[in-house]
Amino acid sequence: MDLLTREEFKKKVFAVTNGKCCVPGCDCDAVDAHHIMDRRLFNDGGYYLSNGAALCAKHHLDAEKGVIKPMRCIKYMGIKLEDCHKPDKVDLDGHEYFELLSTDRLNKWGD
Repeated sequence: MDLLTREEFKKKVFAVTNGKCCVPGCDCDAVDAHHIMDRRLFNDGGYYLSNGAALCAKHHLDAEKGVIKPMRCIKYMGIKLEDCHKPDKVDLDGHEYFELLSTDRLNKWGD
């Protein structure tokens, strides 16, 4: 997946869910294109479609607080794990990173 501009990121993330929050059972409009893994963990800002989740205000706050973990956002958005990018500033090798991510043991800050 290609790196997007900030504007393209929001537009494309929202397009995946037709502008609705991606959390199952929520019928609210998305207001934020949430970075699944914090953008500061990427040397290039992490504006990849596979790093974005369309969230309403409540669920965005839940994702920022860690109530909704990265893997949940990935699943809710229908993103394939193999399309995700490992953040540059996460001190794990690729195998460890994707294992922790897939088991919901990794937060959006790479901890």
